[in-house]
Amino acid sequence: MRKYSSSSIFISVLLVFSVVTLISISEVNAAEVISVNAKGYENTIIIEFENESTSKIKTIKVWPGGEITFTSFKSEPGWGGGKYSDSKLLIFTATNTLNPGESVKFGLVTDEKVNAINWKALDPNDNDIDKGKISIQVISETSSDIIEEESEDVEQAKETGGELYGTKKFIPEQIRSGSDVRLVGNGFGSEKNLKLYLDSTILKSVNTDKQGNFLTTISIPDAYNVGTSEFIIKDEFENIQTTNISVKEPKNRFLKTSNFEVNNIPAEIRYEETLTISGNAYPQSAIIIAFENNERILEKTRVVSANANGEWIFEETIERTDDLGEKFVIFKNNQNKTTKNLTVKSDYLIQISMSAVRYNLGETVTITGTAEPNNDTTIWVKNENKKIVYYDVFTTNADGSLNYEFVTDDTFSSGTYTVIVKQESGSDAALFGIDKYPTSVIIALMEKTNFALDSKAILSIVGPTSSSVSITILDSNDNIKITDSITSSSIGKNKYAIDLDGLDSGVYRAVVSSINIQDSVKFSIGLESASGAISLISTKSNYSAGESILVLGNTGNNARIIITLLDPSGNVSAITETFSDSTGSFSTDDIGIPPDGVLGDWKITAHNRLDNNSVEINVSIPTGKSLTLQIEETQFSTGDIIIIKGIGQSDANRLKIQITNEIDDVVILLHTPITSSGTFYLPWTVPTSFDTGTYTITVSDDENSSSFEIFIQ
Repeated sequence: MRKYSSSSIFISVLLVFSVVTLISISEVNAAEVISVNAKGYENTIIIEFENESTSKIKTIKVWPGGEITFTSFKSEPGWGGGKYSDSKLLIFTATNTLNPGESVKFGLVTDEKVNAINWKALDPNDNDIDKGKISIQVISETSSDIIEEESEDVEQAKETGGELYGTKKFIPEQIRSGSDVRLVGNGFGSEKNLKLYLDSTILKSVNTDKQGNFLTTISIPDAYNVGTSEFIIKDEFENIQTTNISVKEPKNRFLKTSNFEVNNIPAEIRYEETLTISGNAYPQSAIIIAFENNERILEKTRVVSANANGEWIFEETIERTDDLGEKFVIFKNNQNKTTKNLTVKSDYLIQISMSAVRYNLGETVTITGTAEPNNDTTIWVKNENKKIVYYDVFTTNADGSLNYEFVTDDTFSSGTYTVIVKQESGSDAALFGIDKYPTSVIIALMEKTNFALDSKAILSIVGPTSSSVSITILDSNDNIKITDSITSSSIGKNKYAIDLDGLDSGVYRAVVSSINIQDSVKFSIGLESASGAISLISTKSNYSAGESILVLGNTGNNARIIITLLDPSGNVSAITETFSDSTGSFSTDDIGIPPDGVLGDWKITAHNRLDNNSVEINVSIPTGKSLTLQIEETQFSTGDIIIIKGIGQSDANRLKIQITNEIDDVVILLHTPITSSGTFYLPWTVPTSFDTGTYTITVSDDENSSSFEIFIQ
């Protein structure tokens, strides 16, 4: 047996210990070869790398992790940068290298605030030098690093940025150094991050709500220069809006006012908006604000106090429980009293109603309401089986008023019908019945088809009044993700905000139900537009004017698709967005041929970011015997020429045209031929002897007829 001396054993143990110690020291040194420091203010991060290793750094990668993305970045001269992995990764590459002892800074902006950043440094051969995760030190907007970085950014945006749209209002309008000012912004884009600057100095950052609005307080520095300054708003895409404002001297805090004034009150306000009113009064005194409806019935009372300078401000969100309509707002302060007017409106940008809820077959249905002015508007009419029986696209009036009419021809029958009117900004629905009153129905409408991750989706519900409504959100496998219930309003119309926080990207279904009635609507979250090759078909090859089109197709799974309908001249007649499900299938019936659509070959296209496909359809005269008037205007003056035209199938060679007044007296009788291709066309001049009023133009043969109402002034 071999023997070992005690000294040999000791030396061996010492050697092993030395090796372990050296390895440990090497590992410690390796973890500290790159010094990283990160500072952050809200979504802006300044990260600095100092090369304390013996290697040369060629590439630096940074990523926040999860679904957080970079919206923009800035690098020092000599470094190039780019976004990868759907903007979740930034890669910076040096023109030369970052040598030992040198440092570099990068400016990063994320779509939401983060607490730490992952990083990795590589040498010219793409070998790892060091990597880690650095916590972000939170700093204020007054930090010298932030001030310098933001100052450079805003100056660059002035030169290269686009125009940022939106309106703003300062309260009070007179801005003084050393004061706080309320800033109200409207229409700056949904859920955007905006930065506010005075000249090149950042004041703060704000986020807009779903409607693109914000309300915040900005502080004007005490020692800020008196005179004209530039107030700047910049979004994350470097679009800017600049306004010259006048900064006045600080107000004498010992100067007290006793005059009672109401300086700012809007003429109208909508649901979910913040009502802001301000003015002056005797310092520390109370201002009583009473709200009365147009019948002078008191609805609510509020009390605010003036500050030591005599300034007061009232703010309150208009809730959906508040009654709509004109209000009297009465302000009382000591012996002073004044009354202002205010109109509370619905936040439905589109709101429709029926002139009647019951019609007889053959009568004209009238839809009235308000909508976004001068916008393309789509209307669908669905029967009890949710089949579209009428379709049209029209442009709303310049004043936002909506007045649409159509005749219930032989495509209608006795039953309940749903009218849906849609614009890009939203949609609304109403019910009517033919030969009977409409039965109870509930309708679910989504604000749009695709929503961003962790945002809010707006669900519109039209149904029974003052009733309990259940809301369920299901994923593509019908797993329940959200359940809730609400009580419908007194007019049966409600908006419900679905919080999408925590829901994965994919296709979902919102189900709304009340007693014995139910409806559902699909929507998607976080889908991308790039999907792969697209197959496309329409369920028919021949269509008639006023007919809806059902489009089917297949592409990559869970992808957004744009569907466009082009008339024979290549003009866009309709456009809509849809999405594919987990199998890649997609469908939509949101497009159709308008009632005045021209005959010929039309084209339907489906496209995403990279791929497209198209299919042709033919629009022709219906095969059954019928007549359809296609008069483009509804209002005329005496002396105007009206083009009486249309399409149809008839055994007759000539058609009879009657024009009747409001008491059904025939005031004009005309005749026109119908061509072999099924069209008719007749110019007619309105006689100067015609009285102002409503007239009906009717074209007929021995079997069929079509009518159209006009107003002559």
